[in-house]
Amino acid sequence: MVAVTLFLALIVGVIFFDVQEDTFGSQNRFGALFFITINQCFSSLSAAELFITERKIFMHEYTSGYYRLSVYFLCKILSDILTLRTVPAIVFSCVAYFMIGLKATVAAFFTFMLSVALTAYTATSMTMAISADQTVVAIANIFMTITFVFMMIFTGLLVNLTSIPVWLAWLRYFSIPRYGLSALLVNEFRGLTFCNSTASPGQICTGEAFLEYQGVDASDWGLWQNHTALGIMTCIFLFIAYTKLRFIKKFT
Repeated sequence: MVAVTLFLALIVGVIFFDVQEDTFGSQNRFGALFFITINQCFSSLSAAELFITERKIFMHEYTSGYYRLSVYFLCKILSDILTLRTVPAIVFSCVAYFMIGLKATVAAFFTFMLSVALTAYTATSMTMAISADQTVVAIANIFMTITFVFMMIFTGLLVNLTSIPVWLAWLRYFSIPRYGLSALLVNEFRGLTFCNSTASPGQICTGEAFLEYQGVDASDWGLWQNHTALGIMTCIFLFIAYTKLRFIKKFT
């Protein structure tokens, strides 16, 4: 997993290598951050196998009283988060961040790493919540893929968030990649300037103006509200997964 993450980080770093602070640089930054966010979401599909492949063994051991559900669930969560989510997020951040040439400050780097890790945690917890009562990995993957593709619409890249009709705009609050991408955008774009003295009228020249155009809150709370939302969603999805396992007899 770490080797694959390292290879992917190198590919992303080469494609978006050393972005500049100009019009092309703003587009390339947005594209790079979008790709990183979506990659974290789809990488979490591997968590669908966590409960499905050992389902029969778990049912036998759990119903036989070998261990408590809370112990089993906690061990599975910790082993997956520490080995398959946290370490790859750190490796990916350390390689891709500096190759792309994102904001060269310590605070920005660690905020980037935190945002990437939280996005992975939330996507993984949703995968667990969906797959906990499934018996076929392929079906769980289909559900997850459809969900993530739908969530991608509300990230702000495929369609401007400010242009979405009001009766549909509320769906963006359920989009995991939107929170992850918004956190990365605020962290990176605040304080940047993309124009010189010959800028044309109406051209977006500052990172704050770019964020406003994308419908992203550039304030401090605009940054940390995304992390808060991801944390809350992670807890909710893990609770759903635990509840499904608690009543697993009803699904078999």
